[in-house]
Amino acid sequence: MAARLLVERRPYTLPSIIQDETPLPPPAPTTEEDAKLFEAEPWINPPVTMDYGYNVRLGKHVFVNFHAVFLDTCLTTIGARTLVGPNVNFYSATHPLDPAIRNGLSGPELGKEIHVGEDCWIGGNVCILPGVVIGRGSVVGAGSVVTKSVPEFTVVAGNPARIIRKIETEMDSESNSRHAGRQNDLQH
Repeated sequence: MAARLLVERRPYTLPSIIQDETPLPPPAPTTEEDAKLFEAEPWINPPVTMDYGYNVRLGKHVFVNFHAVFLDTCLTTIGARTLVGPNVNFYSATHPLDPAIRNGLSGPELGKEIHVGEDCWIGGNVCILPGVVIGRGSVVGAGSVVTKSVPEFTVVAGNPARIIRKIETEMDSESNSRHAGRQNDLQH
């Protein structure tokens, strides 16, 4: 049986993919001044793969390294100043477990939102599964599979990711915890 390969080549810009209609500022007189206009914008090293693209929101000063994958059936957010290593996968998409309902390409595509807080560090080759919330200031070790939400200021690692230790910080752990009520802490 021959497989059908769909290839579509269009020039896309990140603002058009994520449906950001904010107008760009006029060019500055010098290259240096022009670069300063965008210094707070997210930095994304290509290639990046997005399922839909318009369900991805990146905060200011976010860095996403090469080969990131966003299966963004549902909203995926990454908070300001978060660093994302190479080959990180954000899987908000899922499918029914029952094969009769899953039904190959004819069944439903489901999903749950993914939220990564501000000031996080996601190591290389991490896989983040549907419904996960990673709390502010947390670190996910390289190669981890994050199946459950992570509390603020916590280091997790492994498959499945488990709590390694709390992060001692001078940052206020009570502020900016938008999703704290929805977090399911990882169990030791």
